[in-house]
Amino acid sequence: MQKAATPRAARWRITNNLRVTRDAVTGQTLLTSMAKALTTLERHAEQVVRRWISGPINARLEGMNGLFQAARSSGRGYRNGANFIVMIYLIGSPMGRMLNQTEST
Repeated sequence: MQKAATPRAARWRITNNLRVTRDAVTGQTLLTSMAKALTTLERHAEQVVRRWISGPINARLEGMNGLFQAARSSGRGYRNGANFIVMIYLIGSPMGRMLNQTEST
């Protein structure tokens, strides 16, 4: 699905994969959990395609959240919002990493 050029192609890949896999799983008692997973994917196929279209990934958002948490915990309170934003930039920027390296040497 990741190699699909358009959302329509991604939808086709999902439905085609579901059809082929469902045919292979049907009647196999050992693969009942796989059939359940296929049903879940079928139910959420449109959300999967929407996620494929959207740009930012969850790892980046989690990383940014980590920066915010680090800035908040290291400051123990800021006089105003501008100082908090500056601290986030200092922690997250390459310049901030360079400053941390020079302090430790």
